[in-house]
Amino acid sequence: MKSKDLVELLEVSKGYVSDILHYKKGLSKEIIRKLASHFKVSQESFNRPYKLVVAENARFRNASFRNTKKKLMNA
Repeated sequence: MKSKDLVELLEVSKGYVSDILHYKKGLSKEIIRKLASHFKVSQESFNRPYKLVVAENARFRNASFRNTKKKLMNA
């Protein structure tokens, strides 16, 4: 399934789907309901916690840096 298919299925913007796929935004209850209904699985399948990328640290390759809100000091 491509992102444009998700836009049509979820009835949301391309930007919102992009943010979800790039771990910048979480899944809302309505999005979870639509996905569960489409794929014929329980809502709990999509209701699992996952780390979101913090925008100011997105430039780092190391995931532990990307997911923290602590500011790194320049050496």
